[in-house]
Amino acid sequence: MVRYSAAERAALVSLLARVGTTQLSDEEFSWWFDRNPAGEGIVSLAVDNGEVVGVAAMSFFRTALDGIETRLAIPVNVATDPRYRGQGVFSTLERENEAAAAASGSPLTVTFPNGASYPIFMSRLGWIDLPRLRLWARPLRVGAVVRYALGRPGQRGGLRAPDSTSRTLRGLEIRLVDRFGSEMDELGRRAATGYGSHFVRDAEYFNWRYLDSPREYRCFGAFRGEELLGVAVVGHTFKHGVSAGFVADLVAAPAGPEVIRVLISRAVDEVRGGADALVLLPPPSRAHRRALLRAGFFPTNTKLRFIGKPLHEGARVDERPEAWHFTLGDFDFF
Repeated sequence: MVRYSAAERAALVSLLARVGTTQLSDEEFSWWFDRNPAGEGIVSLAVDNGEVVGVAAMSFFRTALDGIETRLAIPVNVATDPRYRGQGVFSTLERENEAAAAASGSPLTVTFPNGASYPIFMSRLGWIDLPRLRLWARPLRVGAVVRYALGRPGQRGGLRAPDSTSRTLRGLEIRLVDRFGSEMDELGRRAATGYGSHFVRDAEYFNWRYLDSPREYRCFGAFRGEELLGVAVVGHTFKHGVSAGFVADLVAAPAGPEVIRVLISRAVDEVRGGADALVLLPPPSRAHRRALLRAGFFPTNTKLRFIGKPLHEGARVDERPEAWHFTLGDFDFF
């Protein structure tokens, strides 16, 4: 096991491209791990005869944990060359990363594991199951529902051509955002009163996570005059034969269901014609969820595995469903 250095960048990216569930280009790797405002990530490699055969990585996120801001180290990218699976490569790398995360001050860690890593986290590394998060969806093509049920892939699709024209919906102006400022800091603070523990949502995080990303995201703000009342971030992916628009982030104060509805309307327009469905992880507010139901969303049968582990003696991972709030953009799902 060795700690990552820039000399192994090409080999690491190649390994992820071959066997990783999430594939990162060289540019994406630099953005995600080197330019993260919460600090450089922890990346460990398994090397055999000079060849990189395994990787386990953690990223840092500024997190409001039980109302107190701290840094959590979160596993985000893991991959093992098929020739070396079953030999304890991933579990060895992950133990090293968790020790480094604990030494950095991260009191605990949580993640959304893939099917291959989940049993290793649970049986060998002492993680615990947390309540799974249910994906919500709004179908955009009737035929796509039938096709998905039959297991038939559709066309890849994508986002519509960018349109910077502002729109007025229900008395609110919806604008394309090309940079977030202090108004996002204030919105994040207001929205946080309705969340459990969550990654801090402010201008610094949103600028890095979405606007500086090599991947394509569209960020929209709902304004009354110059007051920012809500933000939606939209992306597109093609997974399991389904062309899906996804709401990577959706932020509004708890008392703002109308803001949710106009932002979702704009998000639907952004992917209509290029996606079979629009999917998201819903915000915790009941009023916001009712607004999503009125906008045509419904809870699906798909749940994302969610697990956690204390890293310090005395630290506790809250197992209540309402204790956490995440969005699809918080990790590298899409």
